[in-house]
Order: sequence, then C-alpha cells, then structure tokens
Amino acid sequence: MSKVRFNKINPREKYQIIGDFYEIVANLKSRKEVIDFFVGLFTPSEALMMARRIQIAKKIIQGRGYEEIRKELKVSYQTITKTEKWIFSESKEYDKWIQKCLTRENKNKDSGYQTLLDRYPGHRILKDLIS
Repeated sequence: MSKVRFNKINPREKYQIIGDFYEIVANLKSRKEVIDFFVGLFTPSEALMMARRIQIAKKIIQGRGYEEIRKELKVSYQTITKTEKWIFSESKEYDKWIQKCLTRENKNKDSGYQTLLDRYPGHRILKDLIS
C-alpha cells in the first residue's frame, strides 16, 4: 500500500474515509470477524507495523527503557516516543487495554494456549516475524 499524504486530502474527505473505517470495525460482531477482517485487509508488512507498536506499548508498560526497546524491536526513538504518548494520552483506556493484554498473555503461557496466529496458517509468517 502506498503512503498517503495526509495533509493533501480534503478534511471532509478524511473525516468520511476514516469514519467509514471505524464504523465497519465497530460493527464487527465477533473476535473471528475482527481477525478475518484485519487478516484480509492488511498485508503481512502492514500487520507487522501495527503489531510492533503494540509490542512497544507492552515494553513501555513493563518499564523497559527506550534503548532496550529500540535494539530489541529495531524501531526508532520517534516511534517509541509516539507510542508512549499514545499510551499515556488523556484517555487512560489505552494503558488498561495493554495491561489486560499482558495479563491474558501471561495466563496463556501458563496454560499452553494456542495463539490466534496458530489458527491462521496462511499468516504464519507474521508469527515467525513476531517471535
């Protein structure tokens, strides 16, 4: 997918386009629908880019330093800073969502749970990239 010049698009058009996207996502009824939607929508590279930001958020919440995150995930300081601003913005919900994800992750490790990527063999490359 080519990069869009955000500032070159009419504000009303941006609002409509982004609103349509959010509306579709909000109307997905099940976890399977959400997964199928995003697996079909994103290329493996795009999914990795989005997932990497979640990994950065997890590490920030765990108290890891910028340098450690940068080296481990091979991301820029700017990406780490933007992600940290996102987590600790006015809405405290982001932090709670990531914490909930970390808690679920720890329970899953203990129970031998299969991840959702294990159920979608066509996207196993994502799991290999993330692991």
